[in-house]
Amino acid sequence: MTNIPEHMDLSDNPKQGPLPLYCGMYEIISTPLHFHEHVELSLVIEGSGTEIVNGKAHRLSPGVASFMLPNHLHGIQCDAGHPILKYCCTFDINILLNTSYDSEWCSLLYKIGSQFPSFVELSSEETKWMSDIFHKLLLESNPTLPSPGRNSIICAMVLEALLRFIRAVSNVQSAETLQEPAIKQPIWPILHYLHIHYTDKVSLESLSEHFDVSVSYVSRLFKQYMGTSFLSYLHQLRIESAVNLLTSTHMSIIDIAAESGFESVRTFSRVFQNLKKVTPSEYRNTQH
Repeated sequence: MTNIPEHMDLSDNPKQGPLPLYCGMYEIISTPLHFHEHVELSLVIEGSGTEIVNGKAHRLSPGVASFMLPNHLHGIQCDAGHPILKYCCTFDINILLNTSYDSEWCSLLYKIGSQFPSFVELSSEETKWMSDIFHKLLLESNPTLPSPGRNSIICAMVLEALLRFIRAVSNVQSAETLQEPAIKQPIWPILHYLHIHYTDKVSLESLSEHFDVSVSYVSRLFKQYMGTSFLSYLHQLRIESAVNLLTSTHMSIIDIAAESGFESVRTFSRVFQNLKKVTPSEYRNTQH
């Protein structure tokens, strides 16, 4: 049975300054399968192991950079005795989407994880360049140091790191030759699709039509691999998304229900209270 992925959000980490951005150097032995609404860019400095992104595994070693779009399922397992030390930056992609040059790279950005792999092994020169960016980013994002223009400089450095990753990964001639075979679990394509479209009108019927399989087959996959029903899994995704909106925005409960994929606020409130044991309003109040 596959462990149900954990939902994580930006508020789980200490923030540097007013930007929705977190950057640090971390030692990792393992991280559970998880997903979040922000994007993540990382660079391995030491150690080795395996990273799984949307059901596909690749090796991690010094110089390997990885990038995850929102709601991509990912986790890490280090090799015994070789914990991974890596730079990691997580941020709201919207902080970069405010220039006239967005279209130049956005079309490539959203191909990562599909047409392009979610990782790339950088050359020694590229690794040093990326490492230097992360190091400067850590220094600049120290909120205790007064620095006019800090936010603009941080955004510029993050954009440079991201563009260098996109350049490196888009230069790979064949993404498939770099990736190890997908984990042999038929649930992965469905989970990947669901984590992207969970706020849409998605159902067992629409999934079966999209993947050209029977409704009973999709239902059985969720029971077999996730240990829960499709509807329960969908509700979990939507409620975790709602929790993030409740704690990070001033949106109304009605708007949050709709934004999270629920067709009625009544259903949203019932499911929320069933999973969180409090109403949405009560939950929001406890966070302030």
